[in-house]
Amino acid sequence: MLKIAVFNFKGGTAKTTTTLNLGASLADSGYTVLLIDLDGQRTLSFGLGLDGEQPTALDWLKGKKSVTPLQTSVENLFLIPGDIGLFRLDANKDIFVPALKKLPKVDIILMDCSPGLSTASVQAILNSDRVLIPTLCEPASLKGLAEAVDLIRNERADMPIEVVRTRYKTRLLLTKEADDLLIEASVESDFRLLHTTIPENIAVAESIAQQLPAITYAPNSSGAKAYKSMAKEITKYWEKG
Repeated sequence: MLKIAVFNFKGGTAKTTTTLNLGASLADSGYTVLLIDLDGQRTLSFGLGLDGEQPTALDWLKGKKSVTPLQTSVENLFLIPGDIGLFRLDANKDIFVPALKKLPKVDIILMDCSPGLSTASVQAILNSDRVLIPTLCEPASLKGLAEAVDLIRNERADMPIEVVRTRYKTRLLLTKEADDLLIEASVESDFRLLHTTIPENIAVAESIAQQLPAITYAPNSSGAKAYKSMAKEITKYWEKG
């Protein structure tokens, strides 16, 4: 069971969109995938049409209820929905270890972490096998990426980190400059910059509103195809360890 924390200090980097669509693409490829919504905003849960359903990630972490992940509209894709109470979650001990032991066996767990250093985000990172960081190719986002990598390295120096470029605009000079910086940083900070990029694509944004993954809502869109390509690329690295 591979545990992946999807994290970035900065909001607006398509972190939740990536969790949802990567998860759906992995499930479509035959993996059994569990998504856990650790963000009190609950956009991941909304995007799958399951916001407000019980039990939630807060119930799971507190161990108060028996938590059975919910089946989504995609075969092999399950969700533990978010809870606004996650904003107030405070714990002076590791609550993830016992919670993870109670989960059913799946191939891959993707944990959608909130921006910043919430209790749930920090503990998710510390208890993950790898971290995936979505980033935009613009200065503010690259600053958030650098801070996120430094934070993770300070806590777990050997943590494998993958970075994916999202809402990618090929023709912008700013994008080319950011690409050069990312390639340089990947060597200095020892993270893997994925070859696959996720383009700015209206169909992906629309799919969230329709509460469906992009591969279901618009399977021939550039966004859906990019997430399928990302799933193929990243699992090669994950399978190698």
